Amino acid sequence: MRKGTIISFYSNFVIVSDDTDRSETLCSLRGRFKLSNIKPLVGDKVEYIKDHDRGRIESILPRRNVIEKPRISNVDQVIAVFSISKPDVPYSTIDRTLANVSRSIKNILVVLNKTDITDERRLEEFKHIYGIYNLNLVSAYTKMGIEELRSNLKDKISVFAGPSGVGKSSLINEIIDSNLKIGLISESTNLGKHTTTTASLLKIPNGGFVVDTPGFTTTEFTKINPEDVQKLFPEIFAISGECAFDDCLHEFEPECKVKELVEKGKIPKSRYEHYLSILNEIKSQKIGDVRFDKKR
Repeated sequence: MRKGTIISFYSNFVIVSDDTDRSETLCSLRGRFKLSNIKPLVGDKVEYIKDHDRGRIESILPRRNVIEKPRISNVDQVIAVFSISKPDVPYSTIDRTLANVSRSIKNILVVLNKTDITDERRLEEFKHIYGIYNLNLVSAYTKMGIEELRSNLKDKISVFAGPSGVGKSSLINEIIDSNLKIGLISESTNLGKHTTTTASLLKIPNGGFVVDTPGFTTTEFTKINPEDVQKLFPEIFAISGECAFDDCLHEFEPECKVKELVEKGKIPKSRYEHYLSILNEIKSQKIGDVRFDKKR
């Protein structure tokens, strides 16, 4: 019996990367998986039997987590990639993307690409606002920061996420020496077009896997309570226990420690404003749901 990781699907088969020698084997699934309606996912840890050049999966090991769109299991971290030059991604989009990512995975590495064409003042501003996260400043063009980024991916399953056009595919190409299709920046919108439609794990030469998925690019928020929005902003949630009221939403309440730190400049104003924007969006949805229920 061998152990491995499902890295992709091929028709009715899966490709498994062996945990020991990283060899790849085309494996079939035992009939009982279909009878039990058990669907394997990319990222699943499995036990399999190999016979010559083919294999058969015997069991799927328990999953540590599952993310959606597309569904991937056992993700260690999300690499959230942005740029503030060609395209200049608004901070509101960055904050909504990070908040959405953190609903599924708390371990986030924020990567700012295209630093070679970014104004130094903007770079310092970005570091001030997003220093609460693990932060890598890189350039896929000049290769600056690539080795540090590669070391942060070693022996992990890492999902790349972020808006189109920021250079996710270019960075992955540098990290794993692959040839992913790279999308062109749309002249009309100054944003790129999605070039990745399915999920498969790509091997990093020194260990680990990466996957480029559009799943985290959505910035819509559903199925979340207003009081949980602050958990998506680590610098706000870390201070929330110091507010006068346990149920403080940091909006209109008196003796709010979060608002105090915003006024002192210790919590970036833009982060707080984007937190309030998402909070009010969620509260409006809840009011709408109540009205709809009453009409029914």
